[in-house]
Amino acid sequence: MKRASFTLHPAALVLAAVLGLAAVLAVHTAARAQVPPTAAPDQMALLKSNDPRLAANKKLVFDMYRVIIQGGHTERAPEYFTPDYIQHNPNVATGRDAMVAYMKATRPVRPIPPRITFPVITIMAEGDLVLVATVSYAPDPENPGKKYAGTHFDLFRIENGKIAEHWDSVPKSRAALHTDPNVTNRP
Repeated sequence: MKRASFTLHPAALVLAAVLGLAAVLAVHTAARAQVPPTAAPDQMALLKSNDPRLAANKKLVFDMYRVIIQGGHTERAPEYFTPDYIQHNPNVATGRDAMVAYMKATRPVRPIPPRITFPVITIMAEGDLVLVATVSYAPDPENPGKKYAGTHFDLFRIENGKIAEHWDSVPKSRAALHTDPNVTNRP
């Protein structure tokens, strides 16, 4: 049996290559399309743990978030932070007093909410560490006037029932010295 032979026109080869590249880009772009983070349906359930120490550490951070970060009640900082509290956020100096000064400069005193008002994705505890992940909103550089949803992480180290150290994912920024995330972190 004789096979038919044919030759593709160079333009057909280019067209096939372009279509193939377009298909690869479409798949790659779809793979990169964001699935926005969502909040856990029940913040209080996130505080539970079979280990009473881990549950207490989660509750300490949860309460501090509501009272200090969101409520601005810096007079209560000694209930939650060690005096020599270590800060890894590049916008805030180390020490409880420095953290209090930063909070006073960036947010007013508000009523203490019963829950964290940011959309909380999870609260996890392991050993002396507690991680809080929340949905964060930032200006979309590709769509001026719009925001996109991402994830903000706060990690706290607990020592003798108080927060002794903090890490987060906030970049160094002069604007952070005057920004209240309780106002700006909205869709």
